[in-house]
Amino acid sequence: MNWTFSIPAILIFILLLAFSMISLASFLRLFLGFRKLEKKETRMDCFPKEPSADELDLFFSPLERTSHWFPTIASLAMLLGLLGTVIGINTAFGEMEAQKKVSLEVLAGGIKDALNTTIAGLLVAIPSLFFHRIIENKIQYLSELFAKDHTKTK
Repeated sequence: MNWTFSIPAILIFILLLAFSMISLASFLRLFLGFRKLEKKETRMDCFPKEPSADELDLFFSPLERTSHWFPTIASLAMLLGLLGTVIGINTAFGEMEAQKKVSLEVLAGGIKDALNTTIAGLLVAIPSLFFHRIIENKIQYLSELFAKDHTKTK
């Protein structure tokens, strides 16, 4: 298999790699932090008395702001994949025009870039959306735990 790519495809791959690393690092940081908050002692240290809804909103606000980056990364990854598709097809037609003939050999390089950048974009977008759903559910779960902690002690 030929693993050579055009310069625009390589740049798109580099951007997608950066987005995937940002997404994974953010997910791990949040998820490991949530594991600490699952311990009742930690939650009671954060709020010794029953928190109000505003206090809980303020407490979870930075976490939610961070979690909102996952759909943004997913959208950008999909758009970069689409950009790679358009650039690859444009390259294929440009080579076809330059050589004044239509053949699989002429089209193959551009189409290969188009498909591979689309695949790479989806490989970044899908986990990012999955991470977002996990984090949003975890925030909701922890918010409910904070509320339950103090209703049981009454």
